[in-house]
Amino acid sequence: MNLFSYRLLLNLALPLVAYSGWKRCRKHQAQQHQPQWQAIEHCFKSRFGFNPSNFQQNGIWIHAVSVGETRSIFPLLEKLHHNYPHLPLTLTSGSTQGALQALNFSPVPVQHQMLPYDYPFAVKRFLKQLKPKLVIMVETEIWPNLYQACHELHIPVVLINARLKQKSFKAYQKWGGKLIENALNQTEFIAAQTQTDAENLMALGADSHKIRTLGNLKFDLNIDADLDTKAQIWRQQNQAVSRPIWVAASTHASPESNDAKASEEQLMLEAHKQLLKQQPDALLILVPRHADRFDEVGKIISDSGLSWQKRSRNEHLKPATQVYLADSVGEMMLWYSVANIAFIGGSMVPFGGHNILEPAALHKPVLSGSHYQNLKAMFSPFIDADAIQIVENSTRLAEKLNELLNDQSEAQALASKGHQCFIEQTGALERTLDALKPYLD
Repeated sequence: MNLFSYRLLLNLALPLVAYSGWKRCRKHQAQQHQPQWQAIEHCFKSRFGFNPSNFQQNGIWIHAVSVGETRSIFPLLEKLHHNYPHLPLTLTSGSTQGALQALNFSPVPVQHQMLPYDYPFAVKRFLKQLKPKLVIMVETEIWPNLYQACHELHIPVVLINARLKQKSFKAYQKWGGKLIENALNQTEFIAAQTQTDAENLMALGADSHKIRTLGNLKFDLNIDADLDTKAQIWRQQNQAVSRPIWVAASTHASPESNDAKASEEQLMLEAHKQLLKQQPDALLILVPRHADRFDEVGKIISDSGLSWQKRSRNEHLKPATQVYLADSVGEMMLWYSVANIAFIGGSMVPFGGHNILEPAALHKPVLSGSHYQNLKAMFSPFIDADAIQIVENSTRLAEKLNELLNDQSEAQALASKGHQCFIEQTGALERTLDALKPYLD
């Protein structure tokens, strides 16, 4: 595909793109969020480059599509703010969930809006308003019209923390052609997470001299110094100091079925029922990946027959409660710290896995399902070091949970291996900052 064909197809899809964007923004406005949260302003209009906000110009524009990518760049935002305090930071999001993370949990002041759709008129209008000194795209954000507009306006673009899922790589190979090759070569450089990502980018046509393998920014976490204290206080306030607690984080609906019984939450509840036979005082903290599923997951728990409460009611935990629905955003690290063991979702259903680094950084034993194909590069060092336990189904999950809760030495050994593996992968943040320095000094 070339740029002309891409623009033609994009224009033909304009009504569908506009309707989808309007629907997502309307859904966001209808959802009940925390009353103190900052809402997404101009959600739909900004998708087409219209934003009446008086943005500061000549700064750094960073784009992260969703929740994981947004949280992964928080340490980078802090460093950029500290090193270049005179440069305003603008953060754009590709999803409303990512936008909520940016608006309400960014560690430094940022200008924010939703990313304009990749139409020339939209991206040029935003670039004219912002006039950025540097554009930083995170992970797999390759937008041909945006890259072309920056190239024409002599605005440097860099792609950092770049990775390619196998599915995306094959799609780009099949359909991208010169379109993707030209976009990649309009960047100043590409910071790949792994050597495999670097090789895949070169296979798509990126010049080898533009690619640097700098590691994964998600390994460079900033952990709240008070996190452990907050977790202890939570346990004390909820009379759960001695209770065995496990967290099922970032759980998903089944991508292959609309049946709630096929959801990952259902599998977690089945595992918890089996665990309760051996550990009758056990508590499951269930954290769905997407906020718009909180009500749906609440119904799944209610139908399970287990006694449950939810975070949004701000009630202390009752002794008889067996499941705690963490229907909040931005508290994942607290739940990891509270728990004895962490299971990482998106892996018991064929989604492809999620970030295993945060619980490993907190010295927690980490469990995952077998569907981690999207994050093989992240998982491989942990698997090679026996620093993670892969469980194939809810029965095996229950067995492993019980085993680790009964054997503290085994649990500690698994946690220590995971933490050591995490430490060995750090350093991408400083390497990325060094690479960005020539464009900012």
